[in-house]
Amino acid sequence: MPDSATPVTLLILEDQPIIQARLHSLFTAENRFTLLKICGSAEEALVELPLQTPQIFLVDLELPGMSGEQLIPLVRAKYPDIKIVVFTVFEDQARIVRLLRLGIRGYLLKDIADDLLIAELGVICAGGSTLTERVAQTLMAEIQQAAPQAPSILTDRETEVLNLTALGLNYKDIAEDLDISPHTVRRHINHIYEKLEVGSKVEALNRARQLGMLGE
Repeated sequence: MPDSATPVTLLILEDQPIIQARLHSLFTAENRFTLLKICGSAEEALVELPLQTPQIFLVDLELPGMSGEQLIPLVRAKYPDIKIVVFTVFEDQARIVRLLRLGIRGYLLKDIADDLLIAELGVICAGGSTLTERVAQTLMAEIQQAAPQAPSILTDRETEVLNLTALGLNYKDIAEDLDISPHTVRRHINHIYEKLEVGSKVEALNRARQLGMLGE
């Protein structure tokens, strides 16, 4: 989290009054954040963004009119420095992967506890990325099931690291997701390079796709 003397600015896109009230209460009482506004539609958010450009944009997906998923690439193109965090009830793997590739910094489910929501946004403020634990577990399980015939030249942990790398996570993000140190992540990456006989991340991912190791 940045210096506590400088609150993080936050814009929220959420159309459900109950969730709006929950988030308003949470963030107005939390001095590490400045809640700029809660918008009820993507169209309203598009009007608000040039007036009050936030550091974090918390986005619901299912909305009246334009959906959050349709809005995200527009915001990414015009405001690349905004950290976009999806806040939703949906946890299907295809959508998560699609949105991660669009450049979102987090994918959180609405049943997350308030204190954990604050903590996860703190990770994002500090430069990391985050997935609700259940989403991460579901995503990894589906990725692994999608490639049951993958060659066994990599260990299970190396396969996990490789798949998270393919999703665009950096060493620090992978370390946090797997509860290991960045040094250990780097060691796994080096072993992957040696076993796949490659010298870079791009080559490793290309080789892994050829061998059917990635659950994309």
